[in-house]
Amino acid sequence: MEKIEKIMEREIAWRIFAHEFNMSNLFVSEGDERAPNYIITPTGVKCNRLFIIGVVTEVENIGKDNNLWRARIADPTGVFSVYAGQYQPEAAIFLSELHVPAYVALVGKARKYEPEDGAVYLSVRPEEINASDEKQRDRWVLETVERTLERINIIEEALKSGLSGSELQEFLSKKVTNIALLNGVMLAVKHYKNLDKTIIDLKKTLAHAVDTVNSVTANKINTVAFDSGIMKPIQKPEITTEPDFPGKNKDINETVEDLQISAKPDTNEAPPELEPKEILAAIIDELDTGKGTSFSKVLETAQKAGIDLQSVELSLKELMDEGRCYEPKLGVLRKV
Repeated sequence: MEKIEKIMEREIAWRIFAHEFNMSNLFVSEGDERAPNYIITPTGVKCNRLFIIGVVTEVENIGKDNNLWRARIADPTGVFSVYAGQYQPEAAIFLSELHVPAYVALVGKARKYEPEDGAVYLSVRPEEINASDEKQRDRWVLETVERTLERINIIEEALKSGLSGSELQEFLSKKVTNIALLNGVMLAVKHYKNLDKTIIDLKKTLAHAVDTVNSVTANKINTVAFDSGIMKPIQKPEITTEPDFPGKNKDINETVEDLQISAKPDTNEAPPELEPKEILAAIIDELDTGKGTSFSKVLETAQKAGIDLQSVELSLKELMDEGRCYEPKLGVLRKV
């Protein structure tokens, strides 16, 4: 805990979904070589450190002397790539002894890697990593949804204002008290093209994240409902690593009531059919009695349910990306 507090004093550990993190392509450095480097996300996160809770679906030793470990940590929107080596000895040992799949909580540094071909790859270097559980992951998802919605609201106000430069900064300074976020929003609005379309995409991703939590833990946590665009989350975690945002202490309804993510379905309409992905998740859950099940059995059962091969493969990829199932060896599927 003492280490985490020291980390928080230096840089904010932001709550960011993998989807937003991985789509970021603006990088800034302030000062000399030892100055912090930042990844600017589309919602204005000026990210040097981040806080993640997700499912480790894969751990691999990629070092010559067992001194570099790579892991994939999935949240409902995508996957973080995590690397731990000789400069993160505790994290490296933790990953080397981890039994996949497993829930973990991680505070780490955002990193980018640019090979000679010009591509850019984002990753996380862990500074603290510990075992977690499904309940904490679900709370992290909903808290991260709320934090992301607050940033989206600021970005939308900036776009609607039609202002730029010093005028936009003055406009936002009346609404945003967090200087790091204010600077990040200014940079994001200037850099990202078609930001309005990106925001729509992020809203859909947030809705999907909440739906995933509901579908996995519907009988274990309070319901998250979309009612006329107003999102009602479960109880917030007791600890957050981020500073105050505008409206952070307000009820979530006040914060996101103008964000029309999804409307409550008409009660006169027939209930929607289950998506192939959810049917497939139920099939795996039924067939996996503890040691996994074969892909061929899953495919056979899915086809009997009217799901074709292409839909099975696409649905499996989504389930794996969300950390809901994994492939311990080729041709074998296990539920998380």
